[in-house]
Amino acid sequence: MSPKKKKRSDSAPAQVALCYVRQSFTRDETDKDSPERQRANIERVCQENGWTPEWYEDAEGHKSARTVKNRPGWLALEKRLGNADVVALVGNDLARLHRKGWRVGDLIDRLEKHDISLVLAAPNRQVDTSTPMGRIFIQFAAIFDEYYSEDIAARARDSVRFRKGKGITIGMPPFGTERDADGHLVPSPEGAWLLRDGQFVEGDDPDDPPENALVWRSYYECAGHILTMYADLKIGADKIAEKLNEQGWPFRDRQNVPRPVKRDDVRRVLANWIEYGGVVMDQKAKDRPAYAEPDFDDLSIMEDRTVFPVKLLQKVAKLRKKRSFVPIDNGIKHKDYPYPLSGIMRCAHCAQMAQDQDDPRLITRLGGTNMNDVLRYRHQAGAACGTTNKSVRCDLVHEDFGRLIELLTIDEEGQANLLELSMELDMAKRGGENGEDPEVTRQKAIALAKRKLDAAIHLYSEGLIAQDEFVRRREFLEREISHWESWTTESEQMALELAMCIDAVEKLHFIWEQSNDEDRQGFVRNLFEWVEYDLDARRITNFRLKSWADRFIILRGALYEEDKRDGLGDDSDDDGSPSEGKKELAPPSQEVKQAVPHRGLEPLFPP
Repeated sequence: MSPKKKKRSDSAPAQVALCYVRQSFTRDETDKDSPERQRANIERVCQENGWTPEWYEDAEGHKSARTVKNRPGWLALEKRLGNADVVALVGNDLARLHRKGWRVGDLIDRLEKHDISLVLAAPNRQVDTSTPMGRIFIQFAAIFDEYYSEDIAARARDSVRFRKGKGITIGMPPFGTERDADGHLVPSPEGAWLLRDGQFVEGDDPDDPPENALVWRSYYECAGHILTMYADLKIGADKIAEKLNEQGWPFRDRQNVPRPVKRDDVRRVLANWIEYGGVVMDQKAKDRPAYAEPDFDDLSIMEDRTVFPVKLLQKVAKLRKKRSFVPIDNGIKHKDYPYPLSGIMRCAHCAQMAQDQDDPRLITRLGGTNMNDVLRYRHQAGAACGTTNKSVRCDLVHEDFGRLIELLTIDEEGQANLLELSMELDMAKRGGENGEDPEVTRQKAIALAKRKLDAAIHLYSEGLIAQDEFVRRREFLEREISHWESWTTESEQMALELAMCIDAVEKLHFIWEQSNDEDRQGFVRNLFEWVEYDLDARRITNFRLKSWADRFIILRGALYEEDKRDGLGDDSDDDGSPSEGKKELAPPSQEVKQAVPHRGLEPLFPP
């Protein structure tokens, strides 16, 4: 599409081109050709017009052009359409932007409103929307793109119905399985190596161990252990995940990357018992609640297509049915307790493990729960980080957190800034007492420095001073002018920040002690990024403040050491056992030790 001439009143000409790349569906690395081709075409157009490209991409996973809610790149681009520096919107073809006729029409109107050109970079796709013929062509092209999209969707739905009618599953195979040449599920040969440091490395060959390998684990056997534990031990998903992590079994995510087992992973395997039995259902496993699943005896189970033993699947099916119940809608729970530290407090053991393995995904947050009418903060289920205790009473945590709040104070740098500001304000006050406005003093200083600068320029032009001397005088005078021009603004900003900080610090402990739990929750989220808690030692080990508070506030280490000398840090009874009533606030540098045992299980099924 030919870019139309833009008429802008701005002094600086617009030169930014918003460049958009979209891939409908990305399966793996082999699907990267389309985005690369789009980028090459768009870059060529930007170079021809002298535009600066600003890239927005939706090329990971499933990014349909029939909607915008699943396209964060496009949503971010739309926010830039009204900016004065934008000259054009560039896409490879119209279908990359939208596959809905009304959305294309709305986009054309918005671009015309902001005087932005729409440019299609693919060869032989150039259309000028500034003319009536060009706008009509764009609308017809959008209609055909929408029809094409709807037709492809209808064909896909028909293919899914046909394949399911032949007993072939659709989508990603359930964990531990793959499809054979006929499209039926069979055990997967894939697995992962457990290393000595507790991490997993992908590997399909049990006879080719990587460095520091401990044992090879099969995904298929892991799925079998989940089903067997559920059926024979009759334990829940939380305990199953915990035991599997202790024994070093891996789970595979959607990107085929091995990781520790989570509670939801166990739930997925148990919900897929029908698919493991070779039966194809109309609904996905995640959309089938256990109480609505068909009875095992009502399904046409074919033993030649089952992935796991039929008796095992039957026991899982009956136990899931027995444990499930139809939920009762009791309306809004008005008595829900707003746990103040829920989502902010995280496990110190998990944080240490995440730091050691350089994997932030291992960090877990503590949530609130009511256990036998006792409010507690509980560790995320299924995560194995070495901690023995999985929960702690809320009142103990809140007491410890109150001590942390009480120990916060302004650091020495903040006090130095306060002293400097006090001196500046005192000088301004004394200037006012002498009958001269501080603003007048500032203006006089600026005028004097400018006159000195003009004099230096005159002396240099007459050859009365050398170039080095002129450069030195000019730099000194320019710094002085800049200082006096920003003096009032910096002082006012510093005064505002320090006043806010001082006022906040003075009221922190009072707010925490006097507020209700709902207000406490908002207070914590406004002040802290996170708080680390050691469930075994029952104490806070680390924390991070919000950026606005982190500039001035620190923990009073001296007070902590004084408390420790006075015996307030003792957290054990006379017999050496931990006590719920006596805890210490650990310094931020407290090291968290962990030990994750890995005990092997004999294979349930031969490979």
